[in-house]
Amino acid sequence: MADDYQPVPELDTLEGEPGITGEDAAELTAEQRAAAEAEMNQRDRGTKRRYEETQDEEDGGQGRRRMSRRIEQEDDAFDDDDGLDSLTDFKITPGQPLPDQVARAIKRSFERFLLEFRRKGETEATYHDVIARMAEKYSQSLPVRVEDLVEYNTRLVLQLAEFPSVLLPLLHEAALDVVHSQYPTYDSKSEVFVRLVDFPVEDKIRSLRGVNVNTIVHIVGVVTKRTLVLPELRELYVDCVKCGYRLGPFFITDSNDDVKPGDCPECGSRGPFKVNREDSLYRNYQKITLQEAPGSVPPGRTPRAKEVILTADLVDKVKPGDLVQVVGTYKIIYSTLTAVRNRFPVFDTVIEANNVVNRATTSLQRISDSDFDRLNDLATSRGIRAKIIRSIAPSIYGCEHAKTALCMAMFGGVAKQGDQGHRLRGDINVLLLGDPGCAKSQMLKYVEKSFHRVVYTTGKGASGVGLTASMKKDYATGEWTLEGGAMVLADSGLCLIDEFDKMNEQDRTSIHEAMEQQTISISKAGLVTTLHARCAVVAAANPILGRYDPQKTFMQNVDLTDPILSRFDVLCVLRDEVNAVNDERMADFIMASHMASHPTNPVTVKRLFATRESEDVMDQEDLQKYLLYARTLNPVASDAHTEVVNDFYAEIRRVAHASGGINIGVRHLESILRLAQANARMELREQVIQQDVNNAIATCLESFIQTQKYQVAEELRKRFARFLVRSDDDYELLHWLLMREYRAAVSMAMDMDQDTETVTVNRIDFARIAAEYEMATDDYLASSLFKEVFFLTGDNIRKITAV
Repeated sequence: MADDYQPVPELDTLEGEPGITGEDAAELTAEQRAAAEAEMNQRDRGTKRRYEETQDEEDGGQGRRRMSRRIEQEDDAFDDDDGLDSLTDFKITPGQPLPDQVARAIKRSFERFLLEFRRKGETEATYHDVIARMAEKYSQSLPVRVEDLVEYNTRLVLQLAEFPSVLLPLLHEAALDVVHSQYPTYDSKSEVFVRLVDFPVEDKIRSLRGVNVNTIVHIVGVVTKRTLVLPELRELYVDCVKCGYRLGPFFITDSNDDVKPGDCPECGSRGPFKVNREDSLYRNYQKITLQEAPGSVPPGRTPRAKEVILTADLVDKVKPGDLVQVVGTYKIIYSTLTAVRNRFPVFDTVIEANNVVNRATTSLQRISDSDFDRLNDLATSRGIRAKIIRSIAPSIYGCEHAKTALCMAMFGGVAKQGDQGHRLRGDINVLLLGDPGCAKSQMLKYVEKSFHRVVYTTGKGASGVGLTASMKKDYATGEWTLEGGAMVLADSGLCLIDEFDKMNEQDRTSIHEAMEQQTISISKAGLVTTLHARCAVVAAANPILGRYDPQKTFMQNVDLTDPILSRFDVLCVLRDEVNAVNDERMADFIMASHMASHPTNPVTVKRLFATRESEDVMDQEDLQKYLLYARTLNPVASDAHTEVVNDFYAEIRRVAHASGGINIGVRHLESILRLAQANARMELREQVIQQDVNNAIATCLESFIQTQKYQVAEELRKRFARFLVRSDDDYELLHWLLMREYRAAVSMAMDMDQDTETVTVNRIDFARIAAEYEMATDDYLASSLFKEVFFLTGDNIRKITAV
């Protein structure tokens, strides 16, 4: 090996700058050597840059940007329709991240939907104005109709319904990018949430099962409980305790609730770390309890409830008592308290809301355009008011005054808002007091089935807080939550209370504020708030001794105080009187109803026992639609009606003071106005006319007369006959006049010990009485109303006798 090395002095010379030989290089100091190495390193970096630039030019610009171009080409491939078709073939695996190419394709597809989609008949993009309104209000919610999204890309909606946790964040990001592109001044730190509207499939709370977990559900219910608004951590920043270095942000999601910062990049320490509360980002968080709507609970079952989580701008959007529909993701959460309580690893389920809509604003969507036309035609037909009253519990005989009062409560008046913020209620409260077996509870049950929003309860099973509101402590969080009672849940509806007299006096006192001011004030557990209870109260009660005694006043027959009675607009006394003629007609009516409804009964018998109550009534479904439509109208009373109301109020006040009946006050004057507006709504009118005022006065007067002793009541009927006869249409008025003459003739026959079955009324005398009211009797004598009770004996004999 030694022979292989031949010394060559020329080759042993060190390379360097010109003029530096090997001997000179060996004599360099440490400082000179370091400076030389730095200069050579800088020269090498410059040479490398020039080489890469030359290579870029030679390769056509594909050198350094090769990776970015490859990504753009992949994006362009997924922008085509063929790329979107691959979404249906790709199976999203829960817990696995979505490929970047598919995620970008979904975002681009949704961006094009927001920018380009047009509904039929529209010339501009549908969501251009929607985005503009959202940015103008600086809102975070972008409402998107599912029907539009289905029309644009059905496959995307199907994937969204099955995997909302994977796809909804992509839609939120795409919506935010579109908003930033059109409105650069929109806050970059803000979030935009796509709110799904009109989700086609509706689920029931009691039907939610394990197959619904992590999918989109759509439920409807009543809000019973609402927590306070709390901050929820979304972006976490932590500080290293040893060096003070800030780590983050760490994004908090449902899948990584336990955040581990790891090592500190500054000092390499693994902790401890403390939360940087100033830089961390939070969002609003609230939890509500949604209970099944009263009308949707199956018979014999108890209502079920489900917790719903509201975040961001959805908080405080609903309150206890609201009927809402929720679209959200059905999720499971692990609760230690639940597991300990069940002694088994059981998970809790919640719904993370994507959108919450108050159902009260969408009630009219049930009525089609053809229904509107049909209801308007029905409102202009003759005798529509009497037809609606007959349609209330048509299987119950008589009780015209009680049915009229229930009609007034369902149609209601118009609430008034004063200049100083004071609100006057428009709902009409009704009290039914009567003997047992007078169908009070049956009429309440019919109202429950006919009205769109009703809460039914009984006085014995309801406490004061059960009717108003209560404070309960959440076992999980330890905080106090507000839970609404029956009157809160019946907001914008009816609250039916059966066995009202069985309630404790303290419990009845608790609803004073709710019946007049229609608010419930709560001051408990450090929480001071006010809830709305804008509902009409319809109560049923029995007299003190079981049966109503007409020889006593109303106050002596009922165990209710004057403050609670003055809050009822209409009082109805139902008496089980012994009357041979009326008892026979009632028995015929009941037997006819049973025979006509028997499944094996021949058709001929059904026709034989057909009555006007069963023929000339509205269908229950039509009545529901009619009520929904009528309650959207706001009839206005004019000053021309004040004179009649003032005269009646002044006179009835004098009589009430002298007769010893119920007290008449200013509340009853307001009741007349509410009853007049309810009568206008019954005929779908925006203006209150004189006939509405007459009907309202007659209803209020009949309520007052029924609360008097028998002798005083008869005198009052004669004294205020001018108000009573003005209330109904011509046929009803003539029928009332004829019944009055017939009762007078029967009373005279009994005084003379004559046979009451042969009592008649002279037809000429009856025509003369009708002429005093400027009415003719010929058409009435040929009507079905007359033929139900009376008939003519002979063609030319001018006498009328009762059947």
